Amino acid sequence: MPSKHTNSNTPRAAVGRLASAILALLASLGGNAALAQDWFGPPLVVSCPFFGKGYVDLSHGFYVTRYQGNNLSKVTLGYSTTTPGVFSISLTARRNSYDGPMIGATQTATVDVGSDESLVTFDFGGAPVTSGDTITFTQTWGQLSATNNTFGYLFYDAGLGTCGNGIFETQGTTAPLDTVDGDGVGVAIYQVQLQTLPSSCIPSDTVLCVDDTPGDRRFRVSASFQTAQGGGRSGKAQAIPLSQLGVVHGGLFWFFGADNPEMLLKIVNGCLVNDRYWAFLSATTNVGFTVTVDDTLLVNSRTYTNADLTAAAPVEDTSALASCEPCTSNAQCRTGLLCCPLPTRVNACLPPAPGGSCPLLP
Repeated sequence: MPSKHTNSNTPRAAVGRLASAILALLASLGGNAALAQDWFGPPLVVSCPFFGKGYVDLSHGFYVTRYQGNNLSKVTLGYSTTTPGVFSISLTARRNSYDGPMIGATQTATVDVGSDESLVTFDFGGAPVTSGDTITFTQTWGQLSATNNTFGYLFYDAGLGTCGNGIFETQGTTAPLDTVDGDGVGVAIYQVQLQTLPSSCIPSDTVLCVDDTPGDRRFRVSASFQTAQGGGRSGKAQAIPLSQLGVVHGGLFWFFGADNPEMLLKIVNGCLVNDRYWAFLSATTNVGFTVTVDDTLLVNSRTYTNADLTAAAPVEDTSALASCEPCTSNAQCRTGLLCCPLPTRVNACLPPAPGGSCPLLP
């Protein structure tokens, strides 16, 4: 599939970088401090106080209900041992069940744990999560060395007891959620702060966000599938973002298993060629599906479908989204945005200032 590179000296390429400029401009507005704060998700999503010492075997899982973040970043847990030494500890997060789809990848830390509590942070890198989901956590460990050449056991801090915010320790890790053994676990869970326009795509397990300019997450992609095969199955396609690999202009979707991706989609900036953003889709399946691509700034959308029991043909849509030019009216902007002038003498879709008018930009 072809790719195009824009010339940074051309007006349209400058327009393509407006989202980054808008962020810098609005961040400098003294009168819009409250508005700017609303753009950033709180870093700490949920927590329970630590007891101060690990006392629960790592075969006990735990889960968080009604997770209020939209991604999973850092998870801090506390560990103690009766035999100090170096331990390898792995933490796996899954959606809604102990055998549900993995969130990101298993994270492993190698740490020196003594008789006093050692706090260990696992970084899932902002893996997408759908707000309101239950997240389950399982742990495994091994001791690599011991100070007295005697290997022992590792325990994690299950907190002070009742926490009251939807965190539960379980007796084991049997699906779906095993038997609750305690109301609360000593833990702190953070999400990545999303420094972007408030209209931008919010990634989740079923939503793929694709950049135009780095980090703007301008395009929102979602998909569903349906098939008569296997007695009939249907549902939302699960997104596999590739941004951690440096791939920010596209990603993957799976239908039946995270180890079996069904389609690759990417958005190409073709503004210098024909005033359009291009959509390319390659699906290796004969399952029926619907894919929707939305521009989160301008009112532009494109839908692609494949009939069930039909081998999917590749999509090479070089006229997908007519959104290269600046807006000329509010009607062209997504709901909640206004078409406002910028100091660069072009217009852009922006969130209104308090009172509902365009923000006064320096």
